[in-house]
Amino acid sequence: MKIIAQLVKEIQCNKYSISDVLRIQQIYHESRRWSVYDVIGSARRIHADERDKAALWHASRAELTTQPAGIRLAVDGVKLAQNLNTSNPLGANIAHIAAAWSARYWLEEEAHHEVAYGMLLEMAGLDPIAQDDVTMHRGFFPTDNYARVCMLQACVEIEATVTYGEMAKTSREPIVKEVFHRIMKDEVQHREYFVSFAKALLDAGVYPIKDVLSMAYTWIRPNGGETFGSARPRQTSREGFVNWWEHVVTDDSTGVALRDDQIRAEPMQAKKVRSVLAAVQHATGVSVKSIAELKYAYLASLTTNDVDRIRHAVAQGVQKKNSLDEELVSLH
Repeated sequence: MKIIAQLVKEIQCNKYSISDVLRIQQIYHESRRWSVYDVIGSARRIHADERDKAALWHASRAELTTQPAGIRLAVDGVKLAQNLNTSNPLGANIAHIAAAWSARYWLEEEAHHEVAYGMLLEMAGLDPIAQDDVTMHRGFFPTDNYARVCMLQACVEIEATVTYGEMAKTSREPIVKEVFHRIMKDEVQHREYFVSFAKALLDAGVYPIKDVLSMAYTWIRPNGGETFGSARPRQTSREGFVNWWEHVVTDDSTGVALRDDQIRAEPMQAKKVRSVLAAVQHATGVSVKSIAELKYAYLASLTTNDVDRIRHAVAQGVQKKNSLDEELVSLH
């Protein structure tokens, strides 16, 4: 049993209750569980090079932000379910299911990540994360509608998947490779869960398509998208919480600077964009093959929630762009 990608369809076809779905989640979770201490074993020191140390310094701090995110998703999901209980029972069930997964499984797996990276950080000879640093990363994100938050978390998981996957490929230290690989596989599953929840909330009529499209476009839009993090010329003012990708250290004098090829190399960025576009298609049913097409879809969704009309708007946008390109070529 794996992740239910078409949650509303499966609930309606199989007459699943909330408990039925949570049991399916439990089966999948138990089949994938791994132990931090079994993987790391009895090692006390690892032979980490400067790239490994920089990656561990950042990853260990990135994972600190997941606890407040998971708590908020759990609490806000239950609140949403209670608000929908009479007006949209199916939507209420989806919210309960998403909230339970966040509280039970996402938080547990992210705790594995936090502890594993923290241990490796110290085994690599770097200082433990200071208590003040830990508490700084425990702030709650602002409340937003649940579909947008699920899409945001899917995008964050994509960032982690690509970044951790690169470390799993390039590190020469076996334990570092193993931990990054295992956590990368966890993040892939988390992305699939968040996208399935976003889709279910749209399919159940809780939120319009524009909410998912707007978050996806906000993430990867050119010249300022969230995916560019600390590389953006201007940063958003934040209070009470930390987005780790906005705090990537690139100053060589720190000793923990991440290289561009560890986080923002062109092939990595292209992979992130492809994954976000795939998530959009899964969640909304609208196929977009570029950031420009995503923009066409988002703009169309501001005036309609009809998938066919949004698809038509994307096709029209592509056709106009191709015609303009042909005209420019002919002028030269």
